[in-house]
Amino acid sequence: MKQAVAPKKPLPLLWDWISLEIDPDVIVLTEARVPPAGLPDGWTGVWTPGGIGPRRTWGTIIAGRGVDLQAVSIDAESLQRTGLSTPHAGTVQTVDVIVNKNLWATVIGAYGFMPQSKNGWDALEGIINTVICTMDLGRDRLILAGDFNLWPDDLVPTLEESIGLVDIMGCVTDLPKLEKAVGGSRIWTHKNGNSPNAARQELDYIFTTEVLADEVISVGGGIEDFPDAWDMSDHAPVVVEFQ
Repeated sequence: MKQAVAPKKPLPLLWDWISLEIDPDVIVLTEARVPPAGLPDGWTGVWTPGGIGPRRTWGTIIAGRGVDLQAVSIDAESLQRTGLSTPHAGTVQTVDVIVNKNLWATVIGAYGFMPQSKNGWDALEGIINTVICTMDLGRDRLILAGDFNLWPDDLVPTLEESIGLVDIMGCVTDLPKLEKAVGGSRIWTHKNGNSPNAARQELDYIFTTEVLADEVISVGGGIEDFPDAWDMSDHAPVVVEFQ
């Protein structure tokens, strides 16, 4: 939602665009804020009040319409006691998506927070640990989505090899080649500045466990599918429809 860097769009305008142009049942939002009056009518969501911290009052939000979202508690203290790093506060959310009173899937929304570097490597270990802990709770229908601040050549092999998730965009076989792409980017999801030479890079992803990958109907996103995205943010959405 581009709430970390100026210029920031009014929150009602952003939420209207999300509702009309993306039209999701469930969405992971990063660098995001809830309007002061609360979520718009029809939306429910899970987020950390106050965001990441005093200077960063934005964070990751998982929101939905027509579904019940129930926060999943990951015991950060237990992780730390066993020497496992945890995500920075406000950057990762985990929810169960309940449809018709049944657990449909679990969604982990992640942001590759990078206070010490210019990429998302610093945050990735904590994100992976959250996924592992969620799987240990018996969640085999799992979606991991968000802005990882890493290119496909770096992120995709790491997640595939470490936790066996499926890169949904990588399942698309007929993507047109993205000209001047960096880091193996397949679609353009992040515009790094307003220069005509801004890097064409893919930083936003959807990964799933294999059982959910078999239920994918369609995959899309990037500036080609959302041509007015740069008017709203420096990121363009990635979308997947499941059976």
